[in-house]
Amino acid sequence: MYLQSFTIKNFRKFGENDNEVMFVNSKEIHHDSTEKKQSLVSPSSTLIIGKNNTGKTTITHALTMLTNNKLSIKSSDFNLSYLNNLIDTYIATYQNEDESPQPDLKTPLETPKLEFELKIKLDNPDDEYIHNLSQFMLIGNNYEEAITIKATYEVKEEANFFAAVKILVQQKRQEPSDKNSETPNDEKVDKRTLLEEILKLLDDKNQTEFKLSYKNKMDQEVKNFSLNKLLEINCIKANRHLNKNVLTGVFKRIVISLFSDEESDGLFNQELKDINDIITEKVEQKNKSISEILREIEQLNHIDMKLSGNVTKDDILDNLIKYSFSDGDSYIPEDQFGLGYINLVNIIGEIIDYINSYEENSHRSRINLLLIEEPEAFMHPQMQEFFIKRIDLALNKAIQQKKSGTPTIQSLKCQIVITTHSSHIVNSKIHSSNSFDNINYLTTENRCSKVIPLYDKLLTQESSESLNYKLNFNDLLFLKKHIKYKVSELFFSDAVILVEGTTEEMLLNYFLENDKDLKKYYISIFIIGGAHGKVYLPLVQQLKIPCLIITDIDIRRYDCEKNKTCKNSKCPTCQGQISEPHGFKQITCLNNRETTNETLKYLRRDNILENNMQYIEKDNIYTVFQKDQIKGQYATSLEEAIILTNYKNDMLIKSLTKVLSDPPQYFIDDQNNKINYKSSYEIQRKLSSKGNKAKFASTLLYNTIISDAKSPCIRLPNYIRHGLKWLKKQLANHHGEKK
Repeated sequence: MYLQSFTIKNFRKFGENDNEVMFVNSKEIHHDSTEKKQSLVSPSSTLIIGKNNTGKTTITHALTMLTNNKLSIKSSDFNLSYLNNLIDTYIATYQNEDESPQPDLKTPLETPKLEFELKIKLDNPDDEYIHNLSQFMLIGNNYEEAITIKATYEVKEEANFFAAVKILVQQKRQEPSDKNSETPNDEKVDKRTLLEEILKLLDDKNQTEFKLSYKNKMDQEVKNFSLNKLLEINCIKANRHLNKNVLTGVFKRIVISLFSDEESDGLFNQELKDINDIITEKVEQKNKSISEILREIEQLNHIDMKLSGNVTKDDILDNLIKYSFSDGDSYIPEDQFGLGYINLVNIIGEIIDYINSYEENSHRSRINLLLIEEPEAFMHPQMQEFFIKRIDLALNKAIQQKKSGTPTIQSLKCQIVITTHSSHIVNSKIHSSNSFDNINYLTTENRCSKVIPLYDKLLTQESSESLNYKLNFNDLLFLKKHIKYKVSELFFSDAVILVEGTTEEMLLNYFLENDKDLKKYYISIFIIGGAHGKVYLPLVQQLKIPCLIITDIDIRRYDCEKNKTCKNSKCPTCQGQISEPHGFKQITCLNNRETTNETLKYLRRDNILENNMQYIEKDNIYTVFQKDQIKGQYATSLEEAIILTNYKNDMLIKSLTKVLSDPPQYFIDDQNNKINYKSSYEIQRKLSSKGNKAKFASTLLYNTIISDAKSPCIRLPNYIRHGLKWLKKQLANHHGEKK
């Protein structure tokens, strides 16, 4: 059996909804002596990811709290939004009520409570010892269906709590607005101060006690049940502050465990007797001398002193291990090595200790969970990348050694759960398992934690959302592979901008860094091109973070507009007749023109363009493009839009002149010091045909960085500035800021 899901309701940052964490089934891990070892840990491990302060540690804390039957609940354990909503009901009920502590209401008042739900699945009911779950299994229970366990922390004495709340509400109602006034305050109850008083009430153990109760799926209470009989949790906590000799402590536990079996009970008995006899003999003279001194002080009825040896096996084992690294013939103390390596070895040591204490076949009567919190602490990126792969090797080797030392351990079956905010570990997980499965993405919405379980089918099936884009096999394969290079950052970004190419990436990074609002956020920019942008849309939509797509309108031009011979029946100029080349023509109307941009075609559900188009907004995704005229014409790329927007800018003229070392004279109007904007499309073609786009972007960025007041910075095209304005608004709303 295994833990299928764990739901957290109103505990700390978790609210009422989107709070179910999904877990992968446990796989039995055997020692494999073959050279080709199949990775088990990565595909069969659950990853809980998210930025700082999104609730990752809260999940492990909630699980350990329940298994320890902890009853010392604090006010800080309750979700603040939930408490504020409860206080609204208390104020509405008690501020003008003077009789009963709790009046007769259609909807009874509730005391603050924490709710958790565990869903347990059975691998093979015929083989499982399910006595720990029997009280939660309903008559006619379908074994394919998960068994539900509901756990609730609630106030033990509800009547006393409501009476105390009523007094608090009415006190706050009647407190004078002026300390020197005797007139009651007719203002509404001060909700903020009432919240502070109720928090104190929840923390006062003399007034408020909590009880832990369990119920089955039908809300029938189950008596005499303890979750620690069903769940065995071992947590390797994040070592944010490594203590001195931390490795010595870990491996000391491992060594001590080797002497904890029955065969070691009589170990050292003779040696300990000899040591204690020697000590006793040495101190015997002191016994006599101390007794004589005491006799002089106490005179009559004195008590003689007796010192003797008292060395035990525990004393020897406790000081037995000194940990050091060997480098050739030299032994180096652990405090001379880096924190990242010490942390890695510490985690491996904890895993070895866990395997040593693991009981064979224990999974038949209980669920084993191994929780590893934020293993990336102090590790450099490459070590983080290898972490999951190395865990496979470590477990396999530890099982092998345990098997050879103690025949009872043949395999390990536990659910491995890793919490992390490392994009490198996420990347390693996806590539080791070749899947998005078994990843729980945590984010915050309205200041509450939100759990978004990810899996391949979620991205390859049409959702009920308005986007409805379905990835095919090749799309999903591309997304998994491309995520290796940078896209894993997406899970830890406040927002994402998807762009076509190098020019957008270079310039936008500069403008974001110099924007007083946007520079406060972690915004990732990904180059995805117009053809592959739609591949990211299902994933971005699921993550719910603001996504700005900056793409090109990519107008399909007829040959005659590209200075080529044209014979196209649809061409409004040539109408099927052979037309000789007659220069590069600007586009001044979009009606009945086509776009070649795949992302734009998908989002618009059509490849036909028109004048007065609108930018496209779907859920958390906003797409901008060159929909408006600049200087009477439509730009087809960012480079052309920059040229048309900044045709009088000295910096742009300087950059273009350097990149196009031999530009035609009609490109630049030297007399008026400006670019001939009517040649913008031809200039853009020269940048593309000679592969100069990257050079243009870097040259323009260089000149922008070293610019001064005499050479003003370029102006971003309107469509990009509009997109950044939308992004600011989305981020401000998401983080509760006013704009």
